[in-house]
Amino acid sequence: MLAAGGKEEDEAKALADAFQDLVVRVETAQREIKEQNDVIKAKNDVKKHSRRDALPNEFETDDQFCPGCSLELKTLPTEQASLWVDLFMMSLNSDDEKPMPGLFVFYDWGLKRRLNAEWRDYITNMEKEIETLKKSLGPRYPFVHGLSDKPKPVNMAVNLRGNPHNLGEEVPRRFLAVLSPEQSLPFMEGSGRLQLANDIIASPIASRVFVNRVWKWHFGTGIVNTPDNFGFAGERPSNPQLLEYLAARFRENGFSLKKLQREIMLSAVYQTVADESSEAHEKDGNNRFYSHFNRQRLDAESIRDSILFVAGDIDLKEIGGPSQDFGPDNTRRTVYCKVSRFRLNNYLQVFDFPNPSFTAEQRFSTNVPVQRLYFMNNDFVYDQAGKLAERVFPEGTEEARIAEAYRLLFGRVPTKQEVEIGLQFLGTTPEKPGNSVNGEPVTAWKEYARVLLSANEFEFVD
Repeated sequence: MLAAGGKEEDEAKALADAFQDLVVRVETAQREIKEQNDVIKAKNDVKKHSRRDALPNEFETDDQFCPGCSLELKTLPTEQASLWVDLFMMSLNSDDEKPMPGLFVFYDWGLKRRLNAEWRDYITNMEKEIETLKKSLGPRYPFVHGLSDKPKPVNMAVNLRGNPHNLGEEVPRRFLAVLSPEQSLPFMEGSGRLQLANDIIASPIASRVFVNRVWKWHFGTGIVNTPDNFGFAGERPSNPQLLEYLAARFRENGFSLKKLQREIMLSAVYQTVADESSEAHEKDGNNRFYSHFNRQRLDAESIRDSILFVAGDIDLKEIGGPSQDFGPDNTRRTVYCKVSRFRLNNYLQVFDFPNPSFTAEQRFSTNVPVQRLYFMNNDFVYDQAGKLAERVFPEGTEEARIAEAYRLLFGRVPTKQEVEIGLQFLGTTPEKPGNSVNGEPVTAWKEYARVLLSANEFEFVD
């Protein structure tokens, strides 16, 4: 059109190139903004505990009244936003019976049908070649983030009242003065990170913190029950002498975690039962002196791993490697499953996995109906129940199969009453050939195995 109007061809080409550059920049900017907004929305995607029929005056938060309205989303500048809408979203011809989404947006067949047969064949061949290359790529190479010291490290000045623009005196690099001997010197070797690590290990508090955490792993509570706070704002140790003894033994044994574990687990206090006497309840209701073992529920990872283990379906052959998504085909230990900081897996949420966006000094355990519903309705539990049933089937009789199931799940022999209940359940539960989960028929033994998996005894450690 420019050439027809008497414009030079070079000028027309320059204008066309400039417009093309503008379109590319606007499209790229819009794509980046969409990715950033998706992250913002995902962080705000928290289930609201509200009734569907709640009236506006019964709303508890602004977000219930107007979901997402409080989010601060990013947008293009006004002129670029208008151009992007015209080109990629809104048809300029309102008379079309089926208006297209924009001038430049065509997907799949909408794009291919505007090309001739030769170009359609070319695109089809390229798509097949891309799929073949994807299959031949294999797993990505593993990588780690690393740090290195600056060639000439420098000391930093104090940020007065935390303000980086209001600097005080320069402070030499060193360990915390309150935890250091009086004659300690500043760090002079490189950045000082290695010296800092050595000073942390040399501090007696580090040993106390570590052995306290190991004790908490085994007993559910720590000798100091605020594992992240050994200061005045934290709890006092229930047994300071025991804490000091374990810390000293830990240092004497060369900081060996294996020897520390052995000493704790061979102790009489670890081998006590979980039954609480009335006298112990009266004198030490919180069991801070460990007159008996604290009954503990397995954490989310241990529950899933235990289900896979008793079903004989856990994959212990492959060690390490990249993480994988939760799914029916993933039978590796849960430590190898992906954990998203933006959207935690539903299973982990149900069983109190801590928020991965923050550090957590300890896990809290809840007992809510959705945990029971997980064992009643989840496809994963049904699949593993079927495999557990197959695992015990080679036993000769129903009584022997029940005994083997109890051995695998609970580590004990069933009582006479439990065997009778199991036989009654298996005898009165009809087969359901018309009812299936993931294409597999629901059998009496599959139902029975699922019931055993959902028992409290399977979830809790005495």
